[in-house]
This record gives sequence, C-alpha cells and structure tokens, in this order.
Amino acid sequence: MLIDTRAIGFPLTEAILRHAEARVEVALGFVARHVPRVTVRVDDVNGEGRGGADKRCRIVAALRHHRTVAAEAVHADLYAAIDAAAAKVRHAALRQAKRLLALQRKDRQRPGTLVPA
Repeated sequence: MLIDTRAIGFPLTEAILRHAEARVEVALGFVARHVPRVTVRVDDVNGEGRGGADKRCRIVAALRHHRTVAAEAVHADLYAAIDAAAAKVRHAALRQAKRLLALQRKDRQRPGTLVPA
C-alpha cells in the first residue's frame, strides 16, 4: 500500500508524516492487499493565525475494481483530524468490502439465494 501524504499551507514535519501513515496503515490494514494507493492531504482551512476548528485531513483510498473511498475530518488539532479521518475511511472501506462480498455470494442463476460456501 503506497501512502502519499502532502501538507497544503504549512510544512509537513516528520512527526505528522509518521502519524498519518501509522493511522492509515492501522485503519486499512484489514484490506491492505486490496488497496494499492492512499492519498492523505492535510491543510489549514482558515490560514495561519486564526483559531478554531481549522485543520482538515482528507484521505482517499483507491480500492480494487476501480472503486474509491474517501473521508474528511476537521478539528482544531491536526492529529485529532487525522485520527477522525482514518476512522471514517476505515468504516467506508469496511462497508465497501461487505458490498463486494455480498455481490460475490449472490447466485446469478437463482436470484434471492446465496452460493454455497
């Protein structure tokens, strides 16, 4: 799984990079073999000097079969925004994996039945 992390509006420190990559690896570890590429973007929404919930993290994961899942979180603390976005993308990837599994289990010859395991 290739993780591309970029910061917009401020320098990307080694600590932020390690935190983002670790959270994404943990969040998507259960589908890592099905996720070739993940893009993480962190930015300061309001610009420097202003307070409030202005740190944003957006995570986009490219899955197999030309499917993608994305999640975004905004928080006053950048690390908390990364954690929240990783949790959201985990939930979205899990939901997508369940959909694909359900499609694989359907018997196309007899609608309404499942293929025996």
